[in-house]
Amino acid sequence: MSVSTITETNWGSLPLPVASSPNAGQIGRIRAALGLAGDGLPRVNRDTLARYYSYLSANLSLQFTAYYPRPMNARERTDFRCRVLELLDPTQHLGDEFDGIFCRTRKGNFEVNLPLIELQIPDDSSDFQLIEDYSFWFWNWR
Repeated sequence: MSVSTITETNWGSLPLPVASSPNAGQIGRIRAALGLAGDGLPRVNRDTLARYYSYLSANLSLQFTAYYPRPMNARERTDFRCRVLELLDPTQHLGDEFDGIFCRTRKGNFEVNLPLIELQIPDDSSDFQLIEDYSFWFWNWR
């Protein structure tokens, strides 16, 4: 079975989805995050979200910069910048198979809870790969 995910590329100013396939390293990192051995990945459910939350909570370097929504130009990179303050435990707060893990963010004087999956993380962030792996699993196994 071939697995692919959707990434974006630009055509003019329009983002277009482009399929890409995971590599063995990404599957291995996701399995380790979920505490699994063997082959395959489990579907997104309450239990697997709770396990991924625990892994990300222990490994993300909170607080970090993200963007919401996805900026399309330099001005929007400034306007849409926010800080991720903490992850919210899906067993205690928001979080389900539809939206995934939520996080508390700050933009200026406002704090907003957003789905982690909706944030864009800068490619040069030390947290990029962790969130990229989570996003890949979440979108493809829910």
